[in-house]
Amino acid sequence: MTNMQTNWQEILTTSPSAVNKMVDLVKYPVITQKTYIALFKNRQYTFDVDLRLTKPQIKKVFETLFNVNVISVNTHIPPRQKIRVGLAQGFRPRYKRAIITLKEGQSINYSYKNEN
Repeated sequence: MTNMQTNWQEILTTSPSAVNKMVDLVKYPVITQKTYIALFKNRQYTFDVDLRLTKPQIKKVFETLFNVNVISVNTHIPPRQKIRVGLAQGFRPRYKRAIITLKEGQSINYSYKNEN
């Protein structure tokens, strides 16, 4: 295992601040008309997550934070978007979009469980 993979495994272990670190890895839910249709038809939730997370790590984060059973995780990385402020030109920060499919009858409450 490389050093970076070891660090991510340490973040996702059960340390006293593991839940707080996991919350930082999930950036925000994606709320669009397309994601609402996927939610009601297929029980699929869409979130933007940290770019470095893998599918098994995303699954573990969502099962721990939201106390749900994840059936599948689909991910993609959208292309970079240019941003310009005056003469300065750059790019928006990169992210990974995760589409989470849940078990029948389960839903995600957007507040995480805190055991402290």
